[in-house]
Amino acid sequence: MTVGLVIVSHSAQLAAGVAELAGQMVQGNVPIAAAGGGPDDILGTSTDKILAAIQSLGNPDGVLVLLDLGSAILSTEMALEMLDDEQRNRTRLSFAPLVEGAVAAALEAALGHSLAQVQQAAENAANPAQLQQLKPVSQAEEIIAPENVTPAPPVEAKSDANMAEASLLLTNPTGLHARPASLFVQTAGKFQSVVEVRKGSKQVSASSIFGVLSLGARNGDTITIRAQGADAHDAIEALRELVQANFYESPVEESASKAVTQAPVPQKSGGIDAEIPAAPRGSWKGVMTSAGAALGSAFLYTSGALKLSAVERRTITEREVESEQRQLREAMAAAARELKTLAKDLQSSVGESQAAIFDAQALMLDDPALQASALNVIENQHIDAASALAIAGEQQAAALEGLDNSLLAARAVDVRDAVSRAVQHLRPFAAAKLDLNALARPSILVARDLTPSDTAQLRPSMILGICTTQGGPTAHAAILARALGIPAIAGLDEAVLEVIHAGDELGLDADHGLLYHLPDEKVRAQLTQRIAERQRQQTALKAAAQQAQTPLVLKGRAIHIEANIGTEAEAEAARQWGAQGVGLLRTEFLFATASTLPNEQEQRQIYAKVFRAFYGDGEGPRWPIVVRTLDAGADKPMPALKPVLETMDEENPALGLRGIRISLAHEFLLEQQIAAILLAAADTRANLRIMFPMITTLEELNAARSIYDRVYDRLKEQQAALPEHVAVGIMVEVPAAAVMASELAERADFFSIGSNDLLQYVLACDRTNATLSGLYNPLQPAVLRLIGQVAEAGRRAGKPVAVCGEMAGDPRLAPILVGLGVDELSMSPTSIPQVRSALSSWIDDELIAIAEKVRQAKTVAEVEQAYLEIQAKHERG
Repeated sequence: MTVGLVIVSHSAQLAAGVAELAGQMVQGNVPIAAAGGGPDDILGTSTDKILAAIQSLGNPDGVLVLLDLGSAILSTEMALEMLDDEQRNRTRLSFAPLVEGAVAAALEAALGHSLAQVQQAAENAANPAQLQQLKPVSQAEEIIAPENVTPAPPVEAKSDANMAEASLLLTNPTGLHARPASLFVQTAGKFQSVVEVRKGSKQVSASSIFGVLSLGARNGDTITIRAQGADAHDAIEALRELVQANFYESPVEESASKAVTQAPVPQKSGGIDAEIPAAPRGSWKGVMTSAGAALGSAFLYTSGALKLSAVERRTITEREVESEQRQLREAMAAAARELKTLAKDLQSSVGESQAAIFDAQALMLDDPALQASALNVIENQHIDAASALAIAGEQQAAALEGLDNSLLAARAVDVRDAVSRAVQHLRPFAAAKLDLNALARPSILVARDLTPSDTAQLRPSMILGICTTQGGPTAHAAILARALGIPAIAGLDEAVLEVIHAGDELGLDADHGLLYHLPDEKVRAQLTQRIAERQRQQTALKAAAQQAQTPLVLKGRAIHIEANIGTEAEAEAARQWGAQGVGLLRTEFLFATASTLPNEQEQRQIYAKVFRAFYGDGEGPRWPIVVRTLDAGADKPMPALKPVLETMDEENPALGLRGIRISLAHEFLLEQQIAAILLAAADTRANLRIMFPMITTLEELNAARSIYDRVYDRLKEQQAALPEHVAVGIMVEVPAAAVMASELAERADFFSIGSNDLLQYVLACDRTNATLSGLYNPLQPAVLRLIGQVAEAGRRAGKPVAVCGEMAGDPRLAPILVGLGVDELSMSPTSIPQVRSALSSWIDDELIAIAEKVRQAKTVAEVEQAYLEIQAKHERG
């Protein structure tokens, strides 16, 4: 068995020719398939062709897909989604030079080498020296395969007790673009030493994301890092580890990033991409940013983002300078907190990597260079904070736009979006609101541009497609659209904004970058067929999930697979993906998006909407919905709570007033929320459970239950039609709660282990600290033993135990958790099929064995070894 190759090209003839050439070089000894051209072999790419090509290779040791143009990544990624997990895990993408890369890969595969070695050989083909080693395979000649190329070791320069310096080669595909730059700045900021980074003759502070981005450092560039201070050597080592780990980008992220950086920049003339044939009559040509097709009415939208250049300057007096500077700092800090909250709220719907876009925006607002620039403008030009910030922000955005790097230049829109958010705090402006409630039916959105903040509000159920005149595949709005699965194109002619009217019928062929205005019957039929096929595939996946809603029975227990949600849209997704309940409804979304505290009636209506979205038409089972009361504080700032919490000034918020502690300090918040949740459950016949976060002691639980009992009794006296019994449980997130689990089980009806917080509190390890990534590991024996102790306490008391952190959604960890005694696993909706499938193949004896070995393990390596041994026996049957 050998590795197979798939050649993807926009040209059917080119793909076939490359496949033939590579095949002849290895005398047909390597399976190679061509997947060129779009439908009917027009110039473009086709998901169906790519999928068929991969599957036509049979069952090789792996498949390497070579792509010609960056936009092919979108069609290929769709094809990968349609493969089963095993096939997908054996498939890699490569953006090596198509001809040379295919030949090099074929030669390597013919030698029987691994998929990783085949990919390395293809990508080494970009090096002229490596091309000299390419020779056809014959029986008379043995080919010596080149060794895997590894980066040269960093060159150490001046080094003493308080100073260290290192030169490092950037090997991640996109270099220091937004997310790697964010990690770089965050890591440098963990140390007391002053850290600077240099590329060529330009040197900047490592604490400034704008400075780091301005280097324009790409794959293959060498940067020099210099640290001065007491912990200089530690700082250099942490940054070296970050760079050598490719900034912890996954292979999928690397492939996608490499695609957009190597894609040709569209040469627009009236919105037409020169790489694609002219648009058919009655349509506009754009650039695909998210694959798919759509038919629907037009929804015209003007972005709510403020134009920084349009902010009116207001003169201030010398006496007002200090006050304006204080307001500037407060506004930037508040906007940064909002963005961090938005990043956390979006993780379950768009993925952690995509949600990190907003973390990067928050870091822009935290950048000392931006703040210093704005403060200087206030002081030197005597203008107000809003004007000064707009000037400083526009300067930074313009500097990024001027870089000779399309990926970094595209970050200018992120700067303007983030700065506009802060300016809004200083000078509220009447901005257009993306009000999806105004839509009578699902529509195709047409706009000049969308900011990441705009895109984060979109729901695929209401927005069928996105068409913009600005932006491109590398824009963060485009990344979010792909994560949401919404077809999108950019770079359209500005005339579309004048010609298209609200309600006009539109046809969107994002795969080929086409927007049809008032499409004819032929176009409508073609698009309808493609939409129906995609819906059929999605329906099949979700139908399989729905059919699998019967709880698994393992170790004599029914194991429920549930969903973590935080919005109405996520509740719908949980139902569609076959969740056997909501294991965690995060109520922070009510407070995080509101400027004022929502009252009881407002909360009641929103909770009811979420409950109805999960139960759908109401004919299915009434799976339980676990509602967690407000979990504010620490890294979850909420504008609506500012009047309540404005007196808080904590040196260490993570160990301060957060979770249930805030609710007990301000009981009216908890009383109001419990009343709203109970009444919403009565309105919808929800199978309700209520859960308190961050419980540490039995006294806290008793106090919280007393408040619950008081509210319940009051509503009963008012003749409210409440559920007869509501289970009241707690989050186990701190070691104290795990140690006292037996005592807490006497008062709690269930436990839900928040593995993210439990892991960081047990290990005293901030999960956002890149320098501690090796320590923050869910396989740490201390964490697994505590989970086992909580599960055992729950079993003895007859109380169910759930895990609702990231561990629950990992198919590799699910058998370990169930083996340790966990009854319920709650995760993002899209993870449900994989986890259920992973669990369904295990038997009781295997789970018992893995639990026993894990309990005895003393190190992470021993836990991994125990798992691998049991898994090997499991796979042998």
